[in-house]
Amino acid sequence: MAQVGRAIASLLTVPTELSIAAANLNFDFALVKVEAPKEYHGVRDGLSQHRRGEAEDGTPHATARRLGALFEALVPPIPHLITAYGTRASEICSSVTKDSSLQQRDIFTFAAGPDCTSMWAAATSGKGAMAMHLLACMLARIWKTHEATSLWVELVERRKQEIEDTFASNGAVEVGAIMAAKQNFDRQQLATWDASARAWLQTADVSRRFQHTQLMLIINNVDLSVNSSCDPYESIIHAWQSALRALECLVQGIPQQVQDGAVLLGISAWHLYPDMEVLGEEIKSIPQNDKLLNHSILTLTVRKVNADREGVF
Repeated sequence: MAQVGRAIASLLTVPTELSIAAANLNFDFALVKVEAPKEYHGVRDGLSQHRRGEAEDGTPHATARRLGALFEALVPPIPHLITAYGTRASEICSSVTKDSSLQQRDIFTFAAGPDCTSMWAAATSGKGAMAMHLLACMLARIWKTHEATSLWVELVERRKQEIEDTFASNGAVEVGAIMAAKQNFDRQQLATWDASARAWLQTADVSRRFQHTQLMLIINNVDLSVNSSCDPYESIIHAWQSALRALECLVQGIPQQVQDGAVLLGISAWHLYPDMEVLGEEIKSIPQNDKLLNHSILTLTVRKVNADREGVF
């Protein structure tokens, strides 16, 4: 009986112990690194020495670790997507760094090359962090800077509350998530996280100009909502998860059919381009010839665009 009592007392003290540990965890989040997948080595090589240092040991790395731990339980299995995304990102970095204008040596060398700081920070922080980088690219694609930053603040606060509520009801929460929920997420850190993803989108859009233009012509001429949820947190998480699952299938060569804009948003943000069949008043085939997509086909059912509501929204 005494043992049972001690066990119950031990369980009751867990939140307090976690809170005390979390108070000293800022350093730990920045310190812990994982080996980045080999597909991301081109990203590493494309970074300036300054940006690489920030991504591996600075604030971007701590942000990636915290976000990854906070949201990892919501990330579906995406091993093939992570591999394909790293391969594409390394291709882009390689093509950009070959530009002679980026090889100059002057006082701005520390900022030379593509800004893929948040991506390398995520790649050295684990699967959860990589999924958060992909989310950052989605938000940066569709929202302005101040709007995306405010959404990040809301996402973090809502996820923290979700973790605390789950723990209070049944205690079935990963320790890492509880630790992350006790961390402070500074608005400026989240703004920097968004800015890095936003800069990467600009670089990648130019590098994949032809395929990106083809995709945007489709997106701008269809009447598709990302989803129907009116709650920002639920809408964003659902769209992000839907895009992750669909792209995980597409990079394996598994055809997908969609009727909303979430997957299109993911494709545009992650620069992976399946061949497309657009079913409208007539059937249109749009070949993208992306070798990383294994000839997979995305079938899109669309309606004609309304005059006052265009594209993916």
